[in-house]
Amino acid sequence: MSKRSTKTAGPAALIAALSLTLAAFFGTAPAQAHDSLLSTTPSDGETVTENPGEVTLTMSNPPLASESIESSQIEVTAPDGHIVSSGDVTIDGAVLSIDAVIDHEGEHTVAWRTVSADGHPIEGTFTFVYAAETPAAETGDPATSSAAAEESPAATTQPQETTPAPQETEDADATPASQTSEGPNTGALIAGGAILLALIAVAAYLVRRKLAKK
Repeated sequence: MSKRSTKTAGPAALIAALSLTLAAFFGTAPAQAHDSLLSTTPSDGETVTENPGEVTLTMSNPPLASESIESSQIEVTAPDGHIVSSGDVTIDGAVLSIDAVIDHEGEHTVAWRTVSADGHPIEGTFTFVYAAETPAAETGDPATSSAAAEESPAATTQPQETTPAPQETEDADATPASQTSEGPNTGALIAGGAILLALIAVAAYLVRRKLAKK
């Protein structure tokens, strides 16, 4: 009897072990088949300086889509609490996206929900920060205006420095004129002196002649 039971117990134990293995395999397979979030744009924790216009999620597999219900949802919330995303979620393969106007400074929260390819719903959240960048042109204007303001006095003073130059030229031109005008006066004095000497010589000649007659 004992030998007979031992022979029949062997195959039964083997079948039981195989059943448990198969049950364990099929029991864990659906859990392992759940899709997962691979990446986002903007990425989790990223700081952006420009409005991206949309938020996108890339899944490990295309989500389960349904025309009767909205199986995928993405909601973007600004720092002040209002929703900045709009429209329906667009699904392109494994990429989900939604339009969003990002124009509020601070941290934005993205909450998403979709249905995995195996039919199980999955969801999650992530955040990013928007910090608008000041245009370089605006920051450069004050420096440009101040530089122009510093240069403007120099520009106005330069003509003042050059104005004495013509006066000096006129004075220089006037000096030779006054010097040349003295020429005729000197000639007249010389001519008058010569005439005076001639008269003196004539007078002396007459005096001598008169004395000689006596």
